[in-house]
Amino acid sequence: MKNRLVCLAAFLCTIISVEALACGDSLYRVGKGMSYRIYTAPLPGSVLIYGQSEGAKQLAEALAQSGHDVQLVDNEIKLTMELQTGHYDVVIAPYSQHAAVEASAEASRSTGTTFLPVAMNGEEERTAQQAYAEVMVADKHEIKNYLKAIHKTLKSKA
Repeated sequence: MKNRLVCLAAFLCTIISVEALACGDSLYRVGKGMSYRIYTAPLPGSVLIYGQSEGAKQLAEALAQSGHDVQLVDNEIKLTMELQTGHYDVVIAPYSQHAAVEASAEASRSTGTTFLPVAMNGEEERTAQQAYAEVMVADKHEIKNYLKAIHKTLKSKA
């Protein structure tokens, strides 16, 4: 009878200890484990988004949620005023508005600001890539791609 109790206790301890080793183990590995679908910016920066669309508003919300200091403007006057009053690391705007962004940046002498153009299609992307190192595509890229581009820009400035 005593042998049965000892064997049963040893068996239960073995089963319980195996489950204890697996409990939460994957949550402690950096970059692994569960994903909660929230992206965080390793280097938070100041981002100015220029656009009138719903996509621009959603991008601004997502970047702010990830930790960036984000300002959204919807016209050229506000764009120029923001570039004059604040220091922005990155300006995100449609490629079709690149002339307005560059003119506003030049007028405000905002030389440390990097323009990240957003192309609306493949043809516009090819055109933008002739003048800019990093070009995003509106229908192809997700928030994580914007975060990577911003991070690469901030890292190159540091």
